[in-house]
Amino acid sequence: MDREEKIARRRWIVRIVSLFIFLGIIGFITVLVFPYVKDMKSASGREQIIEMFDRFDTFWSVVLFIIIQAVQVIIAVIPPIQIVGGMMFGWLFGAIFSFAGIMLGTLAIFMLVRFLGRPLVEAFVSNKHLEKFGFLQDEEKLLKVLIILYIIPGVPKDVLSYIVPLTKVDKRDFFMFVMPFRLPAVIMSTVLGQSIMTGSYVLAFVMVGVFIVIAVLGFIFRDKIISGFRSRKHHTEK
Repeated sequence: MDREEKIARRRWIVRIVSLFIFLGIIGFITVLVFPYVKDMKSASGREQIIEMFDRFDTFWSVVLFIIIQAVQVIIAVIPPIQIVGGMMFGWLFGAIFSFAGIMLGTLAIFMLVRFLGRPLVEAFVSNKHLEKFGFLQDEEKLLKVLIILYIIPGVPKDVLSYIVPLTKVDKRDFFMFVMPFRLPAVIMSTVLGQSIMTGSYVLAFVMVGVFIVIAVLGFIFRDKIISGFRSRKHHTEK
């Protein structure tokens, strides 16, 4: 076995060990946060979570919230907590802290996928989604396509967070030009959270109505748009 083969083997061993360590950490975190997952699905549960945050001073409440939001991006089993952010910090700071957590979680995924490769992605993403977004691998106008995908409601953004690092997109371009398009949905969620907390039920109902309309439109058109990108790729290859 020559020197290059030894180096390649060591890299493979390091990546496999790192993958198992990462999966173990995520499994441990999932076990810890799972009781709170159920609580977030009900109004009384969300109030209990807010009471838990109130036990900390403001700084540590913000840090804890950002970490939970980052974990939500990584394991994607925790319901979106932006509504809780709006209830706790108001719509503006709730959006800022939520987006900070989303950026942190997405950055962690990006770096780990670039280091560990496809095995990590396959551990968290189904083959169905890998095939569905496979066209991104050779997409020439990748940034524009990603921006469109991040705007479309209903497209699984947390799934894309694992798939995007497998593409040729530049990390800086992705975080500077694509990730900001997650902000509108985050702001809508925090506005809804603040409306619930302040008793502005008319605004809350309006926001829920807007959510429903956007969700329906996203559900109707997302597959057609994605299929259009895939068809264009196949047409270009011919």
